[in-house]
Amino acid sequence: MDNMNTTNAELDLGELIAIISKRFWLIVAFVLLGTIAAVFVNAMMRPMYEATVLLMINKEDAGKIDASPYGSFMSEEDYYRTQYQLLESRSLLERVYEQMDLNQYEQFANPNGVKKLHGALKIDPITRSRLVNVRVRAYDPQLAAEIANAVANTFVAENVSNRISMGQDVIRALESSENSPAEQELLNSMPQVVNSDFIKSLKQQVADLESQKAELAAKYTNQHPALLSVNGQLSALKAQINQETRRLVQSIKIELSGQFSGNNIRVVDPAIVPVNPVLPRKVVNLAIGMFVGGLLGLLIVFALEFLDQSIDSSEDLENKLHIPFLGFVPKEKRKERENEYATMLKQGNFLLAENIRNIRTMLGFALADKPNAPFLITSAVQGEGKSNLSSNLLVALAQSGKKVLLIDGDLRRSRLHKIFHLSLDKGLSNIWSSDAKKADYASNIQKVADVKNLYVMTSGQRPPNPAELLMTPKLNDFLAWAQKNYDQVIVDCPAILPVADTMLWGRYIPRAIFLVHCGKTNAKLAQDALNKLEKAGVKLLGAVIGQYKLGGLTYGKYGYYKSYHYYEDKEKN
Repeated sequence: MDNMNTTNAELDLGELIAIISKRFWLIVAFVLLGTIAAVFVNAMMRPMYEATVLLMINKEDAGKIDASPYGSFMSEEDYYRTQYQLLESRSLLERVYEQMDLNQYEQFANPNGVKKLHGALKIDPITRSRLVNVRVRAYDPQLAAEIANAVANTFVAENVSNRISMGQDVIRALESSENSPAEQELLNSMPQVVNSDFIKSLKQQVADLESQKAELAAKYTNQHPALLSVNGQLSALKAQINQETRRLVQSIKIELSGQFSGNNIRVVDPAIVPVNPVLPRKVVNLAIGMFVGGLLGLLIVFALEFLDQSIDSSEDLENKLHIPFLGFVPKEKRKERENEYATMLKQGNFLLAENIRNIRTMLGFALADKPNAPFLITSAVQGEGKSNLSSNLLVALAQSGKKVLLIDGDLRRSRLHKIFHLSLDKGLSNIWSSDAKKADYASNIQKVADVKNLYVMTSGQRPPNPAELLMTPKLNDFLAWAQKNYDQVIVDCPAILPVADTMLWGRYIPRAIFLVHCGKTNAKLAQDALNKLEKAGVKLLGAVIGQYKLGGLTYGKYGYYKSYHYYEDKEKN
């Protein structure tokens, strides 16, 4: 099971590589477009400079006195979050905006000038420290530094002012000889008073005596000695609490008087004028442009592949046309003036030769009931490589020991005479001459000099009415004669869709091989051609994919190709 999954994964990867390889230059084009767009953005974007102030914020370090009555109950995290929010508060930015008259600068001009200033400001705390960076971005580097320093200095000044204001409120409450209820409440809520263990113990004793007094009052009168004793103890404890409170308040007063003006926030590093802009980030923009271009190219490639109706794999034959697959004919680079079938005559294992032999083997299975039955070779439209397949396949059949006859059935655009270097003076069109007899058939057939057992009947001189000639009984007589004198008869027919010649040939030879051009033959056109064959009563032996390009891993081509050349080199050595 694991091996099967691995194989499927490799095949899927091979398909992906084949799809990408098929339109590789389209992806390259989009990468170049993305790069050009990034260069354009870099050129058009106005440089932006960033200045930074480093602040240190300590949590309420103005002596040891918490001047705020609620400050001690705030967690450290909440405290710092509050400070960061204050740093970018609207009131602070409005003060900086007015002080620096930022309306005169294009970047911060009204309307929404303060909002623009807020957008240019970034508060960046340094993790696990009391430090925070105040960053400001502006088109002018000098202005960026001035704004950053102004924000920091204004924040520090406001913090000092707030602490002085709160400290003075506490001082007034401490110095008042007759405290108002609010001032007394402020003093009693001071952390030093609230957290005093001695005062806590005295208050606990008062609570116990109050409880005892309530029980005695239910039994005795106010003049009872027990009640008088409890009242005396209560008075003494309350006096002691007041005395201890005054002592603590006095110590707070002394401490605050000298320390309430201290500041827990200071500027560590003021902003300096930046030299290099932070925007545009040219290298990053180029990388993003190339990545987005490549990604867009890939998406378009896969979209085109999804919409593509061409045939380029055996799976397409089975899924789109529902016809059997006989094999591939790889696209081959030949030397100048070299015959199309030259590879079939060379010694060694070559990819084209091996694929042609594989088609010959598959054809044997398709003709298992009649091994020597004649058949046609055709395609949907012109230019798909029928003559190339015919010439190579006939050489392979001849090499197997069969005496084979290849007929150029395309009386309109003949080509076999060029491939085999034969004369057009003798050929198929001559059998319709008025004085032609069966004995003349052989005289119109030419032997291929460099291939044993291979005979070719060219189309001959082009007749004025090819379709009418194909409908005469003379053609049937000739084919009957040919089947008696040759082991295999194959007709290279014209394409199906432009003309009706192939269907006319199908009246005499009701079997055919269908050729598709890899990546170019449209599935709908191919299906239309197959429907015509079916209506003509021609049995389809199978399909061959021609002009197959090597590349990727589809159908194991790369490894297949290397293995043949490995054995070829080994044989030479």
